[in-house]
Amino acid sequence: MKLKTIIAFIKCEIKRYYREKILLFWLLIWPLIWILMTAYVFVPPTTTNQFINLNIGVINYDKSNTPFNGTTFIKILREIEYNGTRIFSISEYKTVEEAVQNLKRGILDALIIIPEDFGFEIFNVISSVEIKVYVGAKTPQTKQITETIITSVIRGFSEEISSERVKYILSYIPEEYRYWSKIVLKNLVNPVNMSIGYILPEVFQERSRIIGWYTIGAIGMLFLYTGFSSGSTMIISEKERGTLKKLLSTPLTASEFIIGRMISLMIPMLISTIILILISISPIIGAHITFNPTNPIHILSAIFIVCGALMSISIGAIISMIAKTREGASSMGVILGLLLSFTTGIWFPIEWMPQPIRILAKIFPPAWSIEISRRIIVFEPPYETLLIDTIKIITSTIILLTIAITIYKKTIQKQMEI
Repeated sequence: MKLKTIIAFIKCEIKRYYREKILLFWLLIWPLIWILMTAYVFVPPTTTNQFINLNIGVINYDKSNTPFNGTTFIKILREIEYNGTRIFSISEYKTVEEAVQNLKRGILDALIIIPEDFGFEIFNVISSVEIKVYVGAKTPQTKQITETIITSVIRGFSEEISSERVKYILSYIPEEYRYWSKIVLKNLVNPVNMSIGYILPEVFQERSRIIGWYTIGAIGMLFLYTGFSSGSTMIISEKERGTLKKLLSTPLTASEFIIGRMISLMIPMLISTIILILISISPIIGAHITFNPTNPIHILSAIFIVCGALMSISIGAIISMIAKTREGASSMGVILGLLLSFTTGIWFPIEWMPQPIRILAKIFPPAWSIEISRRIIVFEPPYETLLIDTIKIITSTIILLTIAITIYKKTIQKQMEI
């Protein structure tokens, strides 16, 4: 096997590769579109400080003439803020029918019904008050968000009322028994107390790092549809051009042809990766990606990305066994690549997927390379925790490359006999 022959073949192939403008679109423009959509649609500039504002309908049946009543409760709901932004926009309704219609039309996010005698019962220590809440949905995602926010608000309100009830009961207890009675009553009302603190990876705190996270996903997406497509058409494209037999009639061997073609396919993918990263960290998009060439773990992440490119091309060889034409192989590669990029955790978190589909992320080697590369960049795990992952990725790359080379050799042999 001659290295000079392989290098010369690679140069020739790369020049021919970039003559096909559609490949430039899939290599650079398409993933760049996704990065721009991420930066300005999925993760808009206000993401880190933004909080959802809910349109809440309220029906107040309470006519209590007490210091605290349904009207007071509505006023509290209007004034609740998060980071200086009002959480609720309150609209009062006279009838349930009208409010329900607006829920169904998506005008309201939720409806709260305050019962009669709310003000009298709220501090009655021997009774409870039931506030009815009906949750709507403007989009498929807002139902859970609305329910979580309202539940948190009502729970906090309930805790405040419990505290006031304890104070009320204590006012009737003699002073000498009040200290221990206070402890007992508070623990009785609140047997479990929780304090929440947030210690998040930096990637989940800053918009720039979130975009950086998605940039690695865009690279994974690029590898899948480009690697699948180009890997599946590697032999058949030469046959349809009428150049396969001509190339192999020269001193170029089948092994040199396969290695040269695979490298020539991988190099544009890696160049596009570098360009995408440079564009994403530019002021236009503002992504933050940490890579220190003197850090061995970061070098390992780059190796994993190369392995991901090789594995994608190798899987393309398997696709080539099914497709009969170049167009069919290319279309199948792009479709499968895009489909798997959305279902294996490369773009969307696997937690968003149904349980059966999550299995794909666990058994799909290219997804391992992207996920572990992101984990390295985000969490910088210690070397020892990466040993098993390194073995998995390197072994998978070798196995898939071996399968691909075997398939390519058999395909070449078959085509030469025709």
